[in-house]
Amino acid sequence: MSADPSESFYGCPLPENLLDYRSSESRTRLCRTLQTGYAVPFLSLSSCYNIQSQRTYCGLGTLAIILNSLQIDLRRRWKTTTGWYTDKLLDKCVYKDGLKEPGTTLEEFVYLAECNGAIATIVRPNNSIVHFEKFIQSLERVCTGAEQPSDENNNDEIPKELIAISYSRQAVGQFGDGHYSPVAALDRETNSVLMLDTARYKYPPHWIPVELIFQAMLPIDVVTGKSRGYIVLEAKHE
Repeated sequence: MSADPSESFYGCPLPENLLDYRSSESRTRLCRTLQTGYAVPFLSLSSCYNIQSQRTYCGLGTLAIILNSLQIDLRRRWKTTTGWYTDKLLDKCVYKDGLKEPGTTLEEFVYLAECNGAIATIVRPNNSIVHFEKFIQSLERVCTGAEQPSDENNNDEIPKELIAISYSRQAVGQFGDGHYSPVAALDRETNSVLMLDTARYKYPPHWIPVELIFQAMLPIDVVTGKSRGYIVLEAKHE
């Protein structure tokens, strides 16, 4: 599925096994996850949801959404006194080892996250039951806010942890190759997760089966020679 630069990808239809966020079934899933406590990231992520500004900026766009959702203070000027992260701002960051291109690998994603006030943990799964179960556990912990502090001063509007997934679009039947998306909710009844796709011109937010997105992390990334994976992020404590 190599992309023709002259071809428009505006409003691509989703594969049949992915569910459009705007559908009535999606409404049912979202309401269920909110009621059962499996959509802790949703309100925070959706309030900061934005489109990537360039076709290759899915990683930067996903990271900007997550940094804003964790309410990490920018603490520097960029054109104005704004304290809001954008993918263009992250593109101006200094990259590890003198890299001049926007970060697309998991290591570059984590480097940028940690430079901007987050703690980030990479997991590169393999095709095993152990790794799949660990992935499920991570999804459940993040989507239910299981690690949220329980003290009365805790602001439950700010999730403690959020999760980004790096996966192959081809493996889920979409056009393109490597992509990043944040996870907003987990529906245990259908075993699917809500992905807030930053390439909104191309695909809408959608629900994808957990097994499918897990398998989509396994293909080897030709840039690194390793599988893709997921990153769990939280704000550093001052």
